[in-house]
Amino acid sequence: MDKKVELASRLEDAFSLHGFAEPNVATLKSHTQTTLKTLYKYFPSKEDMIVAALNNRHNRYISFLEQGCPPHIDAALDHILQRLAHWLEHYAPRGCLSLQALASYPNNEQIAKAVNSHKQEVKGWFESRLGDKSLAERVFLIHEGMSSAWPTLGYLALDAAKANVTALLVSPSKV
Repeated sequence: MDKKVELASRLEDAFSLHGFAEPNVATLKSHTQTTLKTLYKYFPSKEDMIVAALNNRHNRYISFLEQGCPPHIDAALDHILQRLAHWLEHYAPRGCLSLQALASYPNNEQIAKAVNSHKQEVKGWFESRLGDKSLAERVFLIHEGMSSAWPTLGYLALDAAKANVTALLVSPSKV
């Protein structure tokens, strides 16, 4: 694994564990098991470290969604929600890490750009899998709602998301 990718992966772990406001660069250095010189060589600022972590997480998430995604729309929709539930349970119990970064750095254009890019690419992935832009936009909103509700509702958020997708498929013009 390339050193920069390895560090980005460790930074992702650190931010997932500690959030974005709490860890200072010294804490991040310890978590990445490297020197400050090496960390700053690849990421000149804490914001660069955050963006690298978010990009690493995005790549992992898209790969995670793609694993075993069936071609039929109904099965693909179920797959998306089941994979999201698994991701949230095991990798993001506090909800979407990208939105946490945006909340912690609301005025940082670099972080906002990374988060917006991630969200657009996830929506684009839905569109490519579902073959319907309107359906993909609606599923994206259900996906985001489930991610936001997960920290308080857990698997009830999955049940609600599935109910919304079912309603969407039964009567798409009314949803």
